[in-house]
Amino acid sequence: MKKLVLALGLAGCCTSAFAQPQSAPTREEATQALQNAMQREIQTMNDRQGFDGPAATGVAKSLQVRSLDNCQATGGQGVVCDVTTSADVRGSRREGVNRYEFYQQAGRWEARLPAS
Repeated sequence: MKKLVLALGLAGCCTSAFAQPQSAPTREEATQALQNAMQREIQTMNDRQGFDGPAATGVAKSLQVRSLDNCQATGGQGVVCDVTTSADVRGSRREGVNRYEFYQQAGRWEARLPAS
């Protein structure tokens, strides 16, 4: 009987572990995911007249995630967080807070930028 109770307890523990919301990425993983997302956006905008691709690429490389707050699991396999970022933009340091969705693809974190 004790073994049955222990087995049921372990099964319940494992089930609740799988039901927990997906964890958020670390600051380093979020930085890399946002840099990758910005690079993809820059590549698609390079064809626009008057778009300064090299300057935009420099901003993407300088982007740093300072904090991830209020993370919540999405209906899918992702997590949405309020992200405080810092970047060098035209010689001055700027910080801002935006809401981004992070998801895992092929074992690494990716990010979706808000629709513009």
